[in-house]
Amino acid sequence: MSSSVGKEVVDALEEFMGRVFPDIVGALVVRRDGLPVAFKVGGEFNAKVVSAMVAIARSTIDRLGAELGLGESVISVSQYTRNTLLVAPLSKDLILTAIAKPDPNLGLVLLEIDKLKDKLTKILIE
Repeated sequence: MSSSVGKEVVDALEEFMGRVFPDIVGALVVRRDGLPVAFKVGGEFNAKVVSAMVAIARSTIDRLGAELGLGESVISVSQYTRNTLLVAPLSKDLILTAIAKPDPNLGLVLLEIDKLKDKLTKILIE
């Protein structure tokens, strides 16, 4: 990935976080193999660890959907006591992840994730 494309991706993540501030505390684009492509996360999160774990979760989610005949996953939302994790595929090889506060405005966050997915697809895939 060229540095200009990397900057575009980070800028898109920052813009997304600004639109849903203060609900989102981190956003990442992750490769299917668990390596981070670009990220903007708070100090309490290690982007490399989040990326590796998200890749494992995404693989499991995909397999679950296939085994149960549910179709392809569009977005997965996992609410925890301290944060909410949103995981959405960008392509066969890329995953968008957002880390939100425990009770975010989920409607707004999901709307903005759709917009971000479109923007990132244009930057990274098309």
